Amino acid sequence: MNMRTFTIIVLLIYFAIQAKAQHKELDSLDRLITKVGTDTSRIKLIVEKLKILSNINLDSAITLAEQTLPIARKINYYRGEVSLRHKLATNYCFKGEYDLADEHLDFLETFIQPSKDSSDFADVYGARGMMSGMQSKYDSSIIFYEKAIGILERAGTHKSLAAYYSNIAIAYQQQSNFPEALLYQQKALRIATENKDEVNEAYTTMNMANTYSNMEDLARAEMLFLKAIELAKKKTLINVELYGYSNLASIYASQSRWQQTYEFAIKAASLGKSMGDKGIEAASLSKAATALAHTHKPVEAEAMAKKAIATADSSAQPLNIYQAYSSMGSILKLNGSYASAIPYFEKGFLSMKESDIYDIHYGDDYNALSECYEKTGNYIKALETYKISAQISDSVRTKDNIRKATELTMNYEFDKERKILEAEQKSKDAIVRTKQLGLIVGLGVTFVLAIVSFLGFKNKQTANALLKQQTEEIESTLAQLKSAQSQLIQSEKMASLGELTAAIAHEIQNPLNFVNNFSEVSTELVDDMNVAFDEGNSQDAKRIALDLGQNMQKIAHHGKRASDIVKGMLLHSRTDAGAKEPTDINALTSEYVRLAYYGLRAKDKSFTANVKTDLDSSVGDINIVPQDIGRVILNLVNNAFYAIHERSKQQSAAYEPEIIVSTKKKDNNILISVKDNGNGIPESIKDKIFNPFFTTKPAGDGTGLGLSLSYDTVKAHGGALKVESSNAMGTEFIIELPRG
Repeated sequence: MNMRTFTIIVLLIYFAIQAKAQHKELDSLDRLITKVGTDTSRIKLIVEKLKILSNINLDSAITLAEQTLPIARKINYYRGEVSLRHKLATNYCFKGEYDLADEHLDFLETFIQPSKDSSDFADVYGARGMMSGMQSKYDSSIIFYEKAIGILERAGTHKSLAAYYSNIAIAYQQQSNFPEALLYQQKALRIATENKDEVNEAYTTMNMANTYSNMEDLARAEMLFLKAIELAKKKTLINVELYGYSNLASIYASQSRWQQTYEFAIKAASLGKSMGDKGIEAASLSKAATALAHTHKPVEAEAMAKKAIATADSSAQPLNIYQAYSSMGSILKLNGSYASAIPYFEKGFLSMKESDIYDIHYGDDYNALSECYEKTGNYIKALETYKISAQISDSVRTKDNIRKATELTMNYEFDKERKILEAEQKSKDAIVRTKQLGLIVGLGVTFVLAIVSFLGFKNKQTANALLKQQTEEIESTLAQLKSAQSQLIQSEKMASLGELTAAIAHEIQNPLNFVNNFSEVSTELVDDMNVAFDEGNSQDAKRIALDLGQNMQKIAHHGKRASDIVKGMLLHSRTDAGAKEPTDINALTSEYVRLAYYGLRAKDKSFTANVKTDLDSSVGDINIVPQDIGRVILNLVNNAFYAIHERSKQQSAAYEPEIIVSTKKKDNNILISVKDNGNGIPESIKDKIFNPFFTTKPAGDGTGLGLSLSYDTVKAHGGALKVESSNAMGTEFIIELPRG
């Protein structure tokens, strides 16, 4: 039996996250609503009330909004009507009444006045992204959220940006694209913490816990779920609290802690019912039923599973419907009722036929169905479903294959580094021998000159010839040493390129996924446009053509991204010096910080760190050799990751590894700072760190060339590389570059 139950995701809706001491505020708002003298003021207060009421009871919130909407229309109150329809669309989605939600969104697309507030369009796209996600159509969800995020980022508006960052992460998470999910969740969490917004922090912490749960990092997931519940209780966010209970039930189920699974699932189902959220109620009942089955209560388990199915069917949410039916199938399979289990598994998969969820456990349920077919003698069906299970499993685990291949590459590069160290030692020995030879030659020359001065001009000519020969030998030796040094430098560059293999694979795959997705959507749009033309509906055809044009721009944009990544990889590995060119230093810094992180994650999946960036938008372009400065940034960030990773091995769980990368202007210079909270650099060796071949890392973990080459590279650009460090407090490297 597949014991895993789906984690439940809480969508972060901006208009529903402002609740503080909710019941007390509702009483206060009700008093104010009865006292105000104008309809406009009354509607403003009702909108504020809806923001709170939506977290407590969806039906009451919908009724109040529907009663208020005609008044707003009658007095032509534009802002009131927009806010009310947005609230109705989101609440109908949570009720599973998507047709009603769609009606309000269609109306808003024609009603919104761009000249007044273009961010309203972002909220429409955000609502459509939410609706697609709730129907498990995650490709469409990502497209809509990208449109919303693009509008807000271009406008510099942060009103609901954190919400959309958090929600697009959910779509990536459901497709098992965990790095992209965590990237957006970190963006959302950064906005919440900077604004001291504990409500936003609660929602985002909840969704980040879901990501770690799907990555099977259960200890970290449990810790974050408990933190989200604590924040939810503090801010009276009932929806976040109940989602936390339901997800903790999933974790305890995966650990076979069935009594805790049952207790938390029942608590979540009760809160879900009080809120009118049938989707979470059904999902929680399914988990409770699974727990009953594993505590040898088959009759109670089947009764609760049937209740979950009835509730899920009324929610119209495919993922919850699928979970309810597959839970019943799993319960029956556990009891040996294979024939009875088959229809439930089949109905569950049928509910997901329009979705694009991409999860390894989805394949596990196909495997369970295959076993049921086999037990009932239907071997053809058993083989068909087993192939589907294997295909999903192999496809998802391809990511592990990439990781293993990268690890082999890293091991190969480390072997090369050891060989470089051996060559380095031979070079040092050659230098010593050359000095000894030079000293001997010098003494010999002195002796010869003494003899020449005594014997005369003829012997002097013989000595000069010998001196010339020795000089040529010394020059030849020095030339060989320079060649060896050049090879060492290029090997160091190629070693750093090897460290980026996994990150580059991820970076290229991401834009290619977008190109494929937008191409598929564009094909569907062309079909829709042909239908519109056939029906003589020119208005729909124009609208579809506009969307098609936007998709083509996206395809071109992401295609260029893939091209730029390959170009950057080639630049990184080139052997020539390169030419200076105007470069966006913020973009360059962000790129190499991201590549360093994914490169390290490829070597050690357990490694996590809080990476913060503070990039001064006024920095602009500076004239540098981008691949050279990029290697400097990469080396400093890799060193910072190494420092915090080493400290995390020595510290307790309370230690939180952190790196801060920042840029800023100072007079006519640009400063790039890489700061970590690792162990720091001892005062006794601080003056040696820029020396060639000096390293504190164990043999095989570093050549000792990184900081030396970085120092020389920055100096060649007319800048300086400085270090500030305190033992046990961390280290900060500062690159100072002239703008010219």
